[in-house]
Amino acid sequence: MHLTLFIPDLLPPAGMEAAITEGNTAPVLRRMFGRGELQRFPAIDAEIWLCQAFEVEQREDWPVASLTAAVDGIDIGSDYWLRADPVFLQLQRHGTRVLAAPALSLSEEEAAALTASLNTHFSSDGIALTAPHATRWYIRQTESTGITAPTLGATAGRSLPPTPLTGSRASHWHRILTEAQMVLHEHPVNQAREARGLPVVNSLLLWGGGRKPTVPGRHFSEVWSDDPLATALAVQSGAEFHAAPSSAALWFGARPKSEGRHLITLDRAHHALRYGGPDAWLKAVNAFEEIWFGALWGALSGPLKELVIVAGGADSCLRCTLRSSDTMKFWRRPLTWAAITNSNS
Repeated sequence: MHLTLFIPDLLPPAGMEAAITEGNTAPVLRRMFGRGELQRFPAIDAEIWLCQAFEVEQREDWPVASLTAAVDGIDIGSDYWLRADPVFLQLQRHGTRVLAAPALSLSEEEAAALTASLNTHFSSDGIALTAPHATRWYIRQTESTGITAPTLGATAGRSLPPTPLTGSRASHWHRILTEAQMVLHEHPVNQAREARGLPVVNSLLLWGGGRKPTVPGRHFSEVWSDDPLATALAVQSGAEFHAAPSSAALWFGARPKSEGRHLITLDRAHHALRYGGPDAWLKAVNAFEEIWFGALWGALSGPLKELVIVAGGADSCLRCTLRSSDTMKFWRRPLTWAAITNSNS
């Protein structure tokens, strides 16, 4: 059995390692990094890593919208699709922070009311938003939108880039965003959310534009994930797909095919770091240690022939490949968190 475990934001940002207590923070993970074959790459957004893992090519942009729209039940045809996700742009001292799902806790009824108002306003522009999911909204166009934009993974919980949209029609879509913000300002849905102490929806995040791509990658026989893009890529590649298991024990209990090549994506560290901060991130990593890393380390002496851990981070991405023989390399010491986060090591 071969397993690739993809965990965005498993690596802390540079400078945070000083706050991590070496003795009690993920010792099994540090042992894995110390004994496995370690490769370091530049930081990569989760959506781009997934596309590349299934050999989906970037064209004008990474065509995430058309892929996720299909699994959200939309007949995508041959049109050009753009994600237009609801966000709360939070003004801060050093920029504008983007709050997206799951920080919004937006209901389907709220999404329907907000998109109805936006569609009324933009009817003369030939723009209509579709919201098959409360936090995944779409715009269909017959022609290319003429823009490229950072992915949701690049912006969620972080500062919005000064120029989020580039391309030949960027000014047009900046106007659309400005008008959308005017429609959303003081919308009854937002007034009710503000009264309940919830973040409002005051803008849209445009990203992931493209037509339906080919998905030639056939590297995984089974995909276990709650990520809609990973699910879409599994469907298009012909892989079996399942919800992400909550622990290694439950995954082994689900009887994954022993001869298969499996991909599991886990987003707990990503959500914790982006919306909860350092303490929430430490809690998430220690939870992974308890319910994932220890069991998988033990399984390398049993059913697992190969374990690949892809650990995403803000400054770099680590790929650690482990085989059963690596468990016997007692002379190789666990890596320190300083070494793990040092992009020059």
